[in-house]
Amino acid sequence: MADAMTPATRRAARFRGDAVIDFTDDDLPEVAAAEVRLRVDVCALCGSDKRLLASGSAVVPGHEIAGTVVAAGRGTTLPTGTRCIVYIPVFCGECDQCLRGQTNRCLHLRELIGWQRDGGFADFVDVPQRCALPVPDDVPQDVAVLGLDTVGTAAHGLRLALRTQDELPRRLLVVGCGPLGLGVVAVARALGVASVDAHDPHPGRLALAARLGAGTQVDLQAENRYDVTVEVSGSAPGRDAAQRVVVPGGTVLVLGESNDPYVMAATPRWRRTDCFTVRSFYFPLTEVDGNWDLLRRCGPALRDVLAHPLTLPELARAFDKFVAGDLLKPYIVSGAPA
Repeated sequence: MADAMTPATRRAARFRGDAVIDFTDDDLPEVAAAEVRLRVDVCALCGSDKRLLASGSAVVPGHEIAGTVVAAGRGTTLPTGTRCIVYIPVFCGECDQCLRGQTNRCLHLRELIGWQRDGGFADFVDVPQRCALPVPDDVPQDVAVLGLDTVGTAAHGLRLALRTQDELPRRLLVVGCGPLGLGVVAVARALGVASVDAHDPHPGRLALAARLGAGTQVDLQAENRYDVTVEVSGSAPGRDAAQRVVVPGGTVLVLGESNDPYVMAATPRWRRTDCFTVRSFYFPLTEVDGNWDLLRRCGPALRDVLAHPLTLPELARAFDKFVAGDLLKPYIVSGAPA
């Protein structure tokens, strides 16, 4: 059933490659069975979107989406007006991993929303109902959207890393203070880690980490300093530093992405150090309730240091400033109440 105010067309961004963005006005078909149509309230830019900006995309990009249900296909149960965030892995719901609740590990995963099917740089987006996660009444949309990459990914990675340790880490280091790195700072503190330090060569980003409670006087040359190191930069120097400063028996959590190979140089230090290396992808639906609790504690502060709202026609300008480092987390907003 559709909201009476739902238009017959939508405006959508198209990434043509070489940083060219233009817009199309697309007819909106009937919503498919088992899917819902969302008015996009917020779609945040992510560092990984820069790859699509450069290469072009066959679908509408944008994968950090918070929206409101305006229409629903057959077999759905979400009423119009429901506020949701969009879970980007289109999981099958039937494989062994999905049945265990590990939806981020779906054995038949073929599509990510915003990557292989249309995402949120548009007025409206259709998603499977199973990927539309209702937002609690006390969490605003501009905070809820951080429950995806910024807090959801950070929290899942930290939960995996903490399972390797006998007790809560006394000292934790975050290498790289982009949005995800700042999310790790906020989540680690919310989880009760006593001492969280951060490193980034950009003084402005380091200042934001300090606002979130991180220490910033870090010696990256000294060995045996941190129980857990979280590498979020994706750079070779960052990876080397995270490996160097971890204590024996500690854990290196690798969240940073890069097209360069991840290399562990077989130095004497590496050969003689017991440690865990953990890599994670997104979060399972079993962690969503816990993530809402984390967002209530740290989400507003994160939004206040990260977010910069712009509208869809300003998307190209948002990317220019994002790529230049002038904006940390541009939000493309609908202008509707969040």
